[in-house]
Amino acid sequence: MKALGVPSLVALCLVAACGRGPRLETRTYALHYLNAAEAEEMLRPYVDDSRPGAKGALSYAGSTVTVRETADNLDRIARVLAQYDRPQPTVRLHFKIIRADGAARSDSSIQDVETALRSLFRFRGYALVAEGMVTGSGRSRTEQTLAGSGGPYRLDAVIQQVSGTGDSANVMLAVELRFLGPGGGSFSTAVGIPAGRTAVLGNVTGSTSSSALILTVRPELVAN
Repeated sequence: MKALGVPSLVALCLVAACGRGPRLETRTYALHYLNAAEAEEMLRPYVDDSRPGAKGALSYAGSTVTVRETADNLDRIARVLAQYDRPQPTVRLHFKIIRADGAARSDSSIQDVETALRSLFRFRGYALVAEGMVTGSGRSRTEQTLAGSGGPYRLDAVIQQVSGTGDSANVMLAVELRFLGPGGGSFSTAVGIPAGRTAVLGNVTGSTSSSALILTVRPELVAN
């Protein structure tokens, strides 16, 4: 009977040890470029506030954020902040709104994208109707109303993130185009675009059923 009791006691001790949970530490990080709300959203996945017996916690005050977590997770948080809590490069966005319809024509002002348009769509002609240029940095939002044939047009853009540098930079954008002319219409998308490349984002129906408005954008990094 004693031999049976020893393993049972050991098992109970193991269960009790497991119930204590991992050891937690507390660290405070200074924020230099991120604001507290941005940091909380970014770091929340690394904080387990439902762990039995050892709940993680995150709080912030002013330009600091304090986290109670395991040492491994605190190290991960430090690496995340080192990657994202830094100056964001300035980005210039060059937008073009192009009308596509059945009129056979070519527009020299869009020759850099006309070949791509003809490979994507089956319209006979393409012409520039409005263009605009805005400047921002990572996590910034810009709004612009563009005048042009059939307009005006409302353009909202959020530069979500800029990763990489130089020729290898990539710009994550969320864009919405609203056609304020007769017939209305809107288009929105989120996309990653290499800096220096022109992307065709999409189209909305134009003022007639046989026409469309096509939005393109070219992001470029601006030297600070």
